[in-house]
Amino acid sequence: MLRAYRVAAGVALGAAAFLSLPFSALASPSIDPNDPVPGAADPNATRVWSVWQSDGTAWLAATAKDAPPDGSVIGWRFSVALDGARAPAAESPGGDQPSFQAVCGKDAAASGHKRVVVAVDFGDGDADAYPGDRPPAQGAVKCVAGAEDATTAQLLASAARVRVNAQGDVVTVDDYPAREKGGTDLGAATAPAADQGGGPPIALIAGGAGALALLAGGAVVATRRRAKSPAR
Repeated sequence: MLRAYRVAAGVALGAAAFLSLPFSALASPSIDPNDPVPGAADPNATRVWSVWQSDGTAWLAATAKDAPPDGSVIGWRFSVALDGARAPAAESPGGDQPSFQAVCGKDAAASGHKRVVVAVDFGDGDADAYPGDRPPAQGAVKCVAGAEDATTAQLLASAARVRVNAQGDVVTVDDYPAREKGGTDLGAATAPAADQGGGPPIALIAGGAGALALLAGGAVVATRRRAKSPAR
């Protein structure tokens, strides 16, 4: 009986304390529409396309102007830049690192070419994408060929549609992110023209041959005219 009395008294005191609180303490906290929702992507965060090169075990930060050698594996990733900084302070490509042998095979590159594996990671749809934007369903892994001095950005342009800004930074890959409308199209990496061996230009050779033919024809006509002329 005494225990029941104590429980009832405790409940009564708790109810009285609750009712004595001001209404503002019971109301839901206000939400600033300019602040990001907890757990959602920050609309004001800096986002970048960053490029990485594999050393066989880990991704190492690279730049869009680097020219990786034949047999390299490079990866591009779209993500929120860490602390608002640009690459390399960004997320590396996710998933397993591609194998050059598995993607490009064992055949050697043609003369003047190099072959490189290009992996594209469009980032996390929740943490990296702009609010309301959705990345492509999956990334891509391709074997591309280009000139020996082709840059990582040019090699990427051989695997996807790429736009870059005035500084040469990649701003969209296959039109992602959709809200990015600036930049200019970047051409794909190409192999150098075949070496002509340092010989004389073909046009000069053809022109010389034509001139010799004209001289020979004129000599024949002159000889015939002399042969037909009556002796004096």
